[in-house]
Amino acid sequence: MPHTPIAATAPPILSVVSLGSHRYGKDPSHYPFLAIKYLISHASLWAVVFRIVCCGTILSILILVILLATALKPQAQLINPSLPWWAWLLSLLIVLVETAICASLLMIFSQSKAQTNVFVATMSLEGKWRENEMIKQSPLKDLNLIKKAFFVRVITMPLQIIPVVGGVLYSAINATFTGWDYMDRYFDAIQLSSRHQRVEVFGEDRSDCLALFHPSTYDASNDYARFGFICSYLEGFPIIGWTLFPITNAIAAALFACDIERCGGPACLRTSSGQ
Repeated sequence: MPHTPIAATAPPILSVVSLGSHRYGKDPSHYPFLAIKYLISHASLWAVVFRIVCCGTILSILILVILLATALKPQAQLINPSLPWWAWLLSLLIVLVETAICASLLMIFSQSKAQTNVFVATMSLEGKWRENEMIKQSPLKDLNLIKKAFFVRVITMPLQIIPVVGGVLYSAINATFTGWDYMDRYFDAIQLSSRHQRVEVFGEDRSDCLALFHPSTYDASNDYARFGFICSYLEGFPIIGWTLFPITNAIAAALFACDIERCGGPACLRTSSGQ
């Protein structure tokens, strides 16, 4: 994991939400918030979101209760046998992270299907889903754990234990790849090649492994880093972070994709064709 480049160039939270010129008009860091407003104003999306959020919330509460009953005290004793207050607090934070991991793994297929459905529905509502040309992504793709920087996410997950600051660091480290994973539904829909995807996200054809160690991957001016930072940070909130926000972030990706379509498609294709 690239400790030095990340520390030097990870996007600070204030700069991530700043205004500036962007390839497709809007600041991508705004889409996750616009998606919440979009969901509230479009009742046709409520049924899909309600089902997955209810199932996820019930499952999360059950897992949380079980872990609080079975793991809270043993973990606190491992941290410090005399059980000071901070050991209980740290153990509680660890339990929350464990709950998030367990719930996410158990919900991965149903949540992926719901994300794809709201993504397609949003693009259709905006008139940008071309039924005869675009391909709906299979939920099975999200079962592939050997994908963009998955192991970096696992390694950096303990940062989420640290309130606020840990979430910021985790989101900054994983920002670009989180943004790419969410936009993958659009790239698959238009059958964008892996090479073109890397050019679109990184600015050049750079492998995932090399990108992890390249400072530009963590540049706050990278549209996909800005988008992914906010998506990742929202998903760090307890319960709603892994039940509601993954769905609204899929809507955000659809809104981002619609603006890309309005601009004539991904910039990497226009560049490669000499436009």
